[in-house]
Amino acid sequence: MRTNELMVLAIAVGIGLAAACGPLEETRDVSGNFDATYSDNLRIYINDELVAEVESGESETVEWNGETFDAQAVCSEDGTTCPSESFWGTVGIDQPWGADNKLVNFVNLDDVLGTPGTRLGGVMENDGSFAMLAGISPGANDNCASLLVGTVHGVFNADNTAITDGIIRYEWAAGCSIDGVEIGGKLTLESDFTATRVGDLDLSSVTPEEPIDEEGEPIDPAVAE
Repeated sequence: MRTNELMVLAIAVGIGLAAACGPLEETRDVSGNFDATYSDNLRIYINDELVAEVESGESETVEWNGETFDAQAVCSEDGTTCPSESFWGTVGIDQPWGADNKLVNFVNLDDVLGTPGTRLGGVMENDGSFAMLAGISPGANDNCASLLVGTVHGVFNADNTAITDGIIRYEWAAGCSIDGVEIGGKLTLESDFTATRVGDLDLSSVTPEEPIDEEGEPIDPAVAE
């Protein structure tokens, strides 16, 4: 299966979007620069079973098939706080097809984490909830050899100045080894976040990638769907 086919699969299965980009029932301007705050909590699922729920700063031993591993080892290297030291801290939220269209892009403005200017594409619904593909690649985690699908979900508040109920979810199909414990089935990691608008959309600090649709494909901002 090719990468673009996998991305479509992730949109349909991992995010569960009900519909592709299109017009909103009412104009909703969510554009701006936002600072993210991560809860640094972890929910770990194996084959959709919740096996650990760890609050910020806690360490927990997870038992699986008679063996144990450290919950923090699932997502982070030694000395790294996950996810606050692993994910973008500041993003520009762009609406390439305007405030009357469901398409939203997140642009990385963080000069420490990731590549500045990288875009994520997703769909915002009429109630302000959104979902987007955060990444899809083979072997994106040192602990796992199989496909990774990442998604970001959240809700813009009524005045579009904050994101609430944010969830980052990463899923590996199989082939993970955590602290020497072999996990043959699906491994899913979730963590919570919020974000606050800190100013108008300003991408001048980076060289942003070209606007993309919810499948990660380049678009013409002048031609809305």
